[in-house]
Amino acid sequence: MHTHPLSHSRLAIALSLALVCAPVCARPVPAGFEELAAGQIERLDVRLMGRSAGVWPVFVTPEGVRLMDPEPVLAALELSEDAKAVLAPALSHTLPRNGHLACQNTAPEAGCGYLAPPEDPGTVGVIHDESEGVLNLFPARQWLPAAGPERERYHRPNERAQNAFIHQQMLNVSGGSGYLSLSALGNGTVGVLRNAYVGVDWNYNRQQNRGYGSRDDFSFNDFYLRHDVARTHYVQVGRMDRRNLSSSQGGNFAFGMLPLDRFEGARFGTTQAYLDQAAVGQGSPLTVLLSRNARVDAYDGERLLQTFYLESGINDLDTTRFPAGSYIVSLRIFEDGTLVRTEDAPFNKSGVTWDDTSVQWFVQGGRLITRDARHHEGAVQAGLRMPLRPNLAMTVGSAIVDKVAYGELRLEGRKAFGTHEFIGSSAMLRGDDGSRGLQQQASYRHRVSGTVYHQRMRGGACTGNYLNPESLGCSDALSASLSAPLAGGNLYFGYTRRTTYTLGRERNDVPWFDGGLPPIAPWQPGDRQGQLSRTLQASYSRTSQWREMSIAARAGAFTQHTGATEGPRRDTGVYLNLAVSRVVRTPMTTRQDRVGVDLQHGRDEQPDIGYRIGRTRRWEWGTGYRELGGEVSGYSNDQKSASGSLRQQDDYGATAAAVSHYRSRQHSDTAYTATHTSSFAWGRSGLFWGSEYGSGAGVAVQVQSPEDLQLRGHAAEVRVAGARRQLLRFGQRRLLPLSTYTLTRAEVQDVSAHDVAAAVRVDGQGSGQNLFLPPGKIWMMPIELDLTYTFIGSAHDDEGIALQGARILNAPLPTLGNDGGFIADFPQRERTLYLLQDSRLMECPLQVREQRSVVLLVGAVRCQPLAVDRLPAKIQQQARVQRLLREQKLGEQMPSVAGRRAQL
Repeated sequence: MHTHPLSHSRLAIALSLALVCAPVCARPVPAGFEELAAGQIERLDVRLMGRSAGVWPVFVTPEGVRLMDPEPVLAALELSEDAKAVLAPALSHTLPRNGHLACQNTAPEAGCGYLAPPEDPGTVGVIHDESEGVLNLFPARQWLPAAGPERERYHRPNERAQNAFIHQQMLNVSGGSGYLSLSALGNGTVGVLRNAYVGVDWNYNRQQNRGYGSRDDFSFNDFYLRHDVARTHYVQVGRMDRRNLSSSQGGNFAFGMLPLDRFEGARFGTTQAYLDQAAVGQGSPLTVLLSRNARVDAYDGERLLQTFYLESGINDLDTTRFPAGSYIVSLRIFEDGTLVRTEDAPFNKSGVTWDDTSVQWFVQGGRLITRDARHHEGAVQAGLRMPLRPNLAMTVGSAIVDKVAYGELRLEGRKAFGTHEFIGSSAMLRGDDGSRGLQQQASYRHRVSGTVYHQRMRGGACTGNYLNPESLGCSDALSASLSAPLAGGNLYFGYTRRTTYTLGRERNDVPWFDGGLPPIAPWQPGDRQGQLSRTLQASYSRTSQWREMSIAARAGAFTQHTGATEGPRRDTGVYLNLAVSRVVRTPMTTRQDRVGVDLQHGRDEQPDIGYRIGRTRRWEWGTGYRELGGEVSGYSNDQKSASGSLRQQDDYGATAAAVSHYRSRQHSDTAYTATHTSSFAWGRSGLFWGSEYGSGAGVAVQVQSPEDLQLRGHAAEVRVAGARRQLLRFGQRRLLPLSTYTLTRAEVQDVSAHDVAAAVRVDGQGSGQNLFLPPGKIWMMPIELDLTYTFIGSAHDDEGIALQGARILNAPLPTLGNDGGFIADFPQRERTLYLLQDSRLMECPLQVREQRSVVLLVGAVRCQPLAVDRLPAKIQQQARVQRLLREQKLGEQMPSVAGRRAQL
């Protein structure tokens, strides 16, 4: 396009005039908006790459933003001390808003919401998202917190966790005609030191039968003190059993034959409870920052290593499958299928993982606790697990029980070929009393899954040389199973063979295992009797959907041979099960209808046909649910039954109860059962009650109680460790269970409740926390709330004239409109609106006529003149109000602070 030569000169002159005139010709700020233009304090959700610090005060102007108090914000983000020292001064200055980079909810563009971290560690970039009320921070990479577990071998427990007594209890009651069973069990932990706790496990049983009296039994299964040393070793003293030896708390000791019974004494050993399993096999960390959910492709040159689908925030890539070596990894970030940027990072991986070099051991000794009160002999056990090479380990164990020594040697290994995986183990046992044992197990997993298990045990009980409750048994066992997908269902084959050898009876005809005296002479091999049982079964199951119904079908055949004293028994048969269920969901309830048909035909029995018809209805609310169910069933042999059930979970626990009535040609009977579970934690902050069972740590949540007593409903949503969300009410205290020695996350979010008069947002520190807690610890999570009451109406004087342009003194808000209309947001429920129109001071009672969601409609309100000295002190003491009163020459009428105190 051709341009006239004079056009350039004219354009230059026009631009010069515009620049010169800009400061002079700029239009003044509209009346009533001067304070907004000068800047105001807003409460924004401060986030660092998806990690929220909660809602904090931020001074916002049209040009920039500034944190009012950056130190607690950085503490809530769990940044290092060095990061806090450098970033706090930077956030104390006004920073460019960069609002144009925020993502729009309607149509977000690829790459929006992201600022490249600055090279200067002393600067911070921000993006102010006005539509969402969010302030996103972008510091230098070196200050970014870790996305997940620390990049070291062991996790660190949270320093601010508190010691507490955490206990879970379960009560069971069942009964019927002539009998009653009552049982209670519980387990608890008490944190006593920083790295120590007391564990207890108890149970109580009461059995009562008509004509046989009753029996009570109370016992402690475990009662010990445990102290963890340097996150790698532990010492445990008290009463304990073998359970912790086959878990991360005590090691991976999978002894299958070595006698390791309950005892009272001490145990020392290594622990893997603090081991960061997620870091096993990782190389140098690769971190990618995402402002939105995205796909990340990792390349070594032109070779694609792996594709990740990640959520927004700080993400550490899982490099377990990356090849060993040192090379540059290129990360290509795609949003909505569009490549937005590419990042290169150096990567190094040695190829040696932590668990390949981990040696585990334990030693324990004390007094044996036996089923026979006459035996209280000493016991000493020890174990050592060593890796021989990657994916191959050897375990050696020895035990001296009741003056008899045993030893077990075990090899475990696994091998993977692509998607095929083989796992196998072999163990051998020897004892001074002539005990011998062999155990082998092998499994294969691909599309087809198969397992074979064999054990042969010849313990001291086989010869009778050492007959006591701790003597090893005498048995042979073989089992095999195969499972494979077929035509949309699953095909299963299973085979078991077991031979149990038992000894005859003594002269007094009392079995030795019931408390009879040991025999005088050794038993002869001929006294040993074997009982053989074999089972072979095959089944096919499939579940399909048709319209709104789920159809589950299962067909199978079996053959069984069982040896018995009166002679062997054989049984062969087939069975068929068909169940149809339909689920109907509404916003408040869920209903399930089900119908089932069963057919079974054995070798010596007539075909047995049965039916089942049932319905279940469930109601859910914020912190629990209630479920009612009923079912009737019948069989071709004239047996009929009907049952009803109730399940409920609330703030006080989980309860389940059922009543069933059975009737046949000969008799009828009614049975009932009920179960209640709950938990609690008691610590420095008081008592917290929970409804879940089975956890040694927890999160103690306490929601702020509002000053407005009329405020009811749900205030916050809490989710711990990915479990079902909990909607908590104002002022509620709740214990949420947390798995011990496991890295989990506790999230707090706003909740939208239409029955609440105010808009509620989570305030204060941290809406999310990464937690790693040993037993006996609780994490206090106080939930502070930011309340906003929105009033809409119009103000008029006593003559009905609209108070046009009046200023609101309760809070810094725009002036009233031409019709006196106002939209006022307050952090508390205001009863009176205070206005200043020219030199007139007015008070307007706010009476809510209608509530729509979180908006309070007050309509047209009549205002009365107010003397300056009647203005409430909390409003009068504001610098903004004092300035406005002085401008209208009303400041002289205000009493002094000393005078007001004297009046009070």
